[in-house]
Amino acid sequence: MLRQTILDLSAAQSATLEILAAGVVGTLATDIWQRLLQTIASLPPPRWDLVGRWVAWIPRGVFNHRPIATTPPVRGEAAIGWAFHYAVGIAYAALYLAIMRLGFHSGPSLISALSFAIALLAAPWLILQPALGMGFFAARMPHPAAVRVVNVSVHAVFGLGLYLGAVA
Repeated sequence: MLRQTILDLSAAQSATLEILAAGVVGTLATDIWQRLLQTIASLPPPRWDLVGRWVAWIPRGVFNHRPIATTPPVRGEAAIGWAFHYAVGIAYAALYLAIMRLGFHSGPSLISALSFAIALLAAPWLILQPALGMGFFAARMPHPAAVRVVNVSVHAVFGLGLYLGAVA
């Protein structure tokens, strides 16, 4: 009985470490990719402070902003945004690994991680961007197609990092 409990704890700890590694590596890969895009393509940096502002206003009953930049700032919004960014990456890793292990009874693969990450584009395109006042699929942005291309590239890099983190 005790041995089984220890084995169960060990399996839970192993799964937790796998989730953390996959989520952090995947999210860190997106941060590195976005920094590279800033450098080589002169793209603006991601505004995690505005995401933090959005998160901080949700408990106050405000979900949609038109646009978020006109919403009054909150103390610590940058830290909130960065923490949310990594928490979401870890939550996505947990979901991906649960789907692979429990749903498909297999381990991670590069193709499944990339497919999963691309499918996750539904979240920014249908939830986050509209809530920040950018419109569905960034339709209210000056160059929505360019935003979408960057979104796809960032999510593909997340999928690569997710896979690498899971198999490391």
